[in-house]
This record gives sequence, structure tokens and C-alpha cells, in this order.
Amino acid sequence: MKFTFLILSLISLSLSLTAQDSEENKNLPQEKVQVPEIVTKLKVLEQVDIDGYRLTFKSVVNDGRCPEKVTCVWPGEANVMLEIFDGTDTTSKTIAIPALGFHRELFSTSEHVVFLKNLAPYPITARDNIQAYQLLLKIQPNKS
Repeated sequence: MKFTFLILSLISLSLSLTAQDSEENKNLPQEKVQVPEIVTKLKVLEQVDIDGYRLTFKSVVNDGRCPEKVTCVWPGEANVMLEIFDGTDTTSKTIAIPALGFHRELFSTSEHVVFLKNLAPYPITARDNIQAYQLLLKIQPNKS
């Protein structure tokens, strides 16, 4: 009889703790799933057409980003030249891209917003002579 009572008590305690754990889990903040960014890569002298606009990656003016295997005082930046044609006018822009990249809006249309994210590849050593640069762009639907 005592043994049966002991078993029933343990089962009851176990069920109580399980219910308590599930209640505590409901109160914990839920982690949001990170949606991956879709990035468009644009090589030097390539262009992309977006809703009647044409974006051309003209050149890398200079690349002063601190290489990964070098100790620098400042992380540096790279300067790129872009050309944006809106159907009637062409605008040339020289944009400084920080070493760690950023999320800068280049232009928007009624359907899309175009952001400049970074310049790839990142230099590894001071002697790197990068020939195949790519602009990393994010083109997302316009929510307004």
C-alpha cells in the first residue's frame, strides 16, 4: 500500500513538473527565424535593369580597405563609380563603401528599392591585386 502510494505520488509530481515546464516555455520570448538576404552580384562594367532604370558598375576608383592579414589603424574603405540611367538622364556617382559594408539605398522605383551592400572580394594581404570585383546589391520589393 505504501509502495503504491509512493509510486502515485512520484507520477503526480512528475506530471506537475512537466505541466509547469510547458507553462514556463510559453512565457519565454520566441526567437524569430532569420530570413536569408538575396544578394545580386554585379561585375565591373556589367549592368542590371530594374523597372526602367539601368544601374552600371563602372569601376573601382580605389580600394583602401585594410587586408585581413594586416594590422591597420583604420579599417578603410573602397570607392566605386556607378552610373544610373532613369530612362532620360544618366547620373554618375562615386560612393565610398566602408570596409565592413553597409546598407545604403541607391534608388527606388514604384516596385523596388535598390541597396548597395558591399564590394567583394575583401583583400586578404597587402599584395592582393584583385581583378574580379563584384558589387553586392540587395533589390527588394518597395513596401510603400
